Amino acid sequence: MSSGLGRIGGRLRSPRAGLVAIGVAALGLLLSGCQFGASYQYVSHRSPDGVDLYFKVPPKWSIFNTNQVLEAQNGKLGPTQLKQIASGEWIETMSNRPGVTAKTSIGIGKRYPTAVVETRELGGTERDSLNFSAMRSELLGTDPLTASSGFEVLNYSEFAMPGGIHGIKMVVNITGTTPVLTFGQVTAVDANTNFIFAVGVGCQASCWGANAGAVTSLLKSWTLKEQAP
Repeated sequence: MSSGLGRIGGRLRSPRAGLVAIGVAALGLLLSGCQFGASYQYVSHRSPDGVDLYFKVPPKWSIFNTNQVLEAQNGKLGPTQLKQIASGEWIETMSNRPGVTAKTSIGIGKRYPTAVVETRELGGTERDSLNFSAMRSELLGTDPLTASSGFEVLNYSEFAMPGGIHGIKMVVNITGTTPVLTFGQVTAVDANTNFIFAVGVGCQASCWGANAGAVTSLLKSWTLKEQAP
């Protein structure tokens, strides 16, 4: 497999470095609510353009907020990270791995699934060139549908919601790793293509099968809703 896994692995060091399978995007915390119910933990976030993101996390999964993720990747927050937080960028990671820490939650899991969710503002150049391929590449750093090797696409679909939000859903096997990893992702942009929203979860293929209910529930519950002006 070529570079792949870019945004999953090392993304935190700069606004466009790498994110899920081996790292995560440098994003800041605007507003995040986590409420603990009987069966699930409910997480919500509102982006500066008024889009609400919410999803449910399986019980007993640990959740790490933006500051924890950034400091785990980069150490003490510096001016760049603080500026990103001030601009409304946001990221959280989560996992059910025993003894998991913010640092070990970054990247695609092995025997236990790990997940990442992000919201970030798109730059001018990104807005002009954003397409479905870019959405598919948001976390992995590579588009699995066009990669010549290293990926097996298990399922893929595109969607559009009332108000103009649109995006992609996919589950892929990352066959360029040993053992094979399975990764599910949902990515969308708002009607004005100002912000991109993504969630990804993955682990070894055998782990994915054993945790299918939990990872599928997390991905299916991920919802965006644009607030009326």
